[in-house]
Amino acid sequence: MKKLTLGFILMCIVATFASCTKTEYVTIAPEEEAPDTSTYTIMLYGCGGGNLDSSMVMNIQEALLEGATDRVNFVGQVKFSKAYQETEALKGTQRFIVGEAGAQWYEPVEVLDPMLKLNDPANLTAFINWAKEQRPADNYILILWNHGAGWLPFQDPTSRAVIFDDVVNAYVGMSINELVKGVKDSNTKFKMIYYDACLMGMFENIVGLGDCTEYTMCASHITPGMGGDYNSLMHHLNNSTNFEEAMKVYVNETVEHWEQQGLALDLMLVDNNQVDPLLAEIKVLSGYLKEVAEIVASYNEETDATDLNKYYLCSAYQQAICSCYHYDWNYMADGRPESPFFDLNHFIQILLNSRTHDYSAKFVDISSRISRAFKNAIICKQLTTPVKSMDLSMAVTIVDSYQWNIYGYEKPYNDLAFHQKTGWGDWLKINTVAPIGNPDPLKVIGATLPEGGGSSEPSVEQQIEYILGLIGKN
Repeated sequence: MKKLTLGFILMCIVATFASCTKTEYVTIAPEEEAPDTSTYTIMLYGCGGGNLDSSMVMNIQEALLEGATDRVNFVGQVKFSKAYQETEALKGTQRFIVGEAGAQWYEPVEVLDPMLKLNDPANLTAFINWAKEQRPADNYILILWNHGAGWLPFQDPTSRAVIFDDVVNAYVGMSINELVKGVKDSNTKFKMIYYDACLMGMFENIVGLGDCTEYTMCASHITPGMGGDYNSLMHHLNNSTNFEEAMKVYVNETVEHWEQQGLALDLMLVDNNQVDPLLAEIKVLSGYLKEVAEIVASYNEETDATDLNKYYLCSAYQQAICSCYHYDWNYMADGRPESPFFDLNHFIQILLNSRTHDYSAKFVDISSRISRAFKNAIICKQLTTPVKSMDLSMAVTIVDSYQWNIYGYEKPYNDLAFHQKTGWGDWLKINTVAPIGNPDPLKVIGATLPEGGGSSEPSVEQQIEYILGLIGKN
């Protein structure tokens, strides 16, 4: 009995110690994200546009320096300007494929009719399909290379945006809706569409591409003639383990090159998958701006002067419209901007910091929500030194009701996906305050446009000789 009791006690002690022993947990390291080893085909689609031919040559030569690899290929369809079409090496609409590094220039794979309209979406579709057949890849990047006009109706039923083919018609570009059609008809979802052209970093342009591409790269300012650095673009894709990180480095390097211009410039990468939440917040803003615009339109200085809330609100509204940053520097004779593209975040911040009293809480809330959405949608935005300290985001159209009506904005703007998702045009068409006197790139750097004089442009013959020397065909 004694033995049994003692044994039982010993068993209990052992069990007690066993139950108090610290449990050893094995930490399992999370699996590392697989590095990006996917392949890319870059498609360059563009033309000299009358005065960009030597810049186009330089950009293509940058791609030739890097050359094709197992991961990254580069193909193109380009056209030299009308004045160059009589020169054998420069004639026609040329399709090419970049080979291994080292070539001075390409030998065209095909030379199509010089009158082929690059601004026709059917021809864009044909090129995309040709490029995919020639160099199939996991991911495709489309570079639209030429002049850009942002978004403008140009008294035309559609807005004209990019690819001004001067061999056919220097004044008619490809609209955003035509661009979307050209891409969609090719049944291609691009990894990135890259506007290497002026003034294309606008909501009106980017939103339309929502179903066409995962990312958009673009600039809200003008783009200098030297454009992007395609050697750098191909290099970072070749060595990337993450697409976004590679493009962040590319954006920074490209804008660093542009610093020598001494101008206010920018380049940004937008995640199209994050744009819709931003648009939802802008829809709230546009509805509120419409409410405020109606108050401003009915404001009477004699009878409403004692209503401080209304007075401050009207003052803040006018100040914001006339003080927000204007991405272009061209104006019409009446002082209205020729290209009415203004920074949305700067506009909101001016409203936010104005004395709006009862309305300030709404502005603070809207501003915070849009700011959060911007941070998700804009992966990176690099600015040159003159505007680096400014809190700039993305361009959007701001016009007054007079400009809206006289230039026929109604139909083309209502057709834009941006308006359909935000109602932005509903505010513009009742806005009575014209954006006049706004800060712009030239005002920021304290410069003025030259008034003629200075050295003359090289002759067409000199320019042709120069280009032939660059490509080794003279």
